[in-house]
Amino acid sequence: MSEPDRPLFLVVTIRPKLDRMAEAEAQLQSMRRNTLTEPGCVFMHLVQPQDDPDSWVMLEMFRSRAAWDEHMRQPYNVEGNIILEDLLRQPSDLRLMNAK
Repeated sequence: MSEPDRPLFLVVTIRPKLDRMAEAEAQLQSMRRNTLTEPGCVFMHLVQPQDDPDSWVMLEMFRSRAAWDEHMRQPYNVEGNIILEDLLRQPSDLRLMNAK
């Protein structure tokens, strides 16, 4: 399978501002609901590490890098990420991964 056709996995560490956690979660859940309707999205889960309750992790899988690139261009995603900038303590840590 060529690189562009391989499934793409993402682990995104999100650190919301402690006084705006409810707003940040609402924004992320809205973006997640929209993303789950995209044909290129296999799954997307917002989880909370047991050892770090002030951070969250978004676990994602897209059918390909092209599907993720298309996801990143969606208006709700572009606008949602702008909104999130004010709700996070620092930019999210995004890790892209391929299956072995």
